[in-house]
Amino acid sequence: MKKIAFVALIALLAACTNNDEEKKMLLGKWQYNPARMSEEFQKTEPSPQEQVALERFVMMYQNDAFIFEEDGSMLVTTPNGATLNGSWEMSPDAKTLFMNLGSQEIPNTITKLTNEELVLAADTTRRSKYTRVLKKVEGPAPAATE
Repeated sequence: MKKIAFVALIALLAACTNNDEEKKMLLGKWQYNPARMSEEFQKTEPSPQEQVALERFVMMYQNDAFIFEEDGSMLVTTPNGATLNGSWEMSPDAKTLFMNLGSQEIPNTITKLTNEELVLAADTTRRSKYTRVLKKVEGPAPAATE
């Protein structure tokens, strides 16, 4: 009986730490989705000033692209040609996306991840005051690794 319980526990732990499906969903090119961000923001009953701040944020960053590669590298590109190289990692339970675009790894809580939409929770302790909603867009496919 102890042997069966031990095997069941190992199987349960293995299932909890397998985020391969979520990682595959994340691969590719993503951009902010202004309409969905505004929709999520309205749930917080923002003041007119907060609404203007969100609109400015979206206007400034809506055409930036986040490209997540299978090898854990990421690239952020802007319409003016600027690029930032970094890395990403997903927690074993697929609830946190760690992004590093400089010297600090930033945890981002994933509230939704599908093949078409990525929703990252707002974090008022940092500069992420808004729920960030990204949509998958056509673009360069991630490099395949063998």
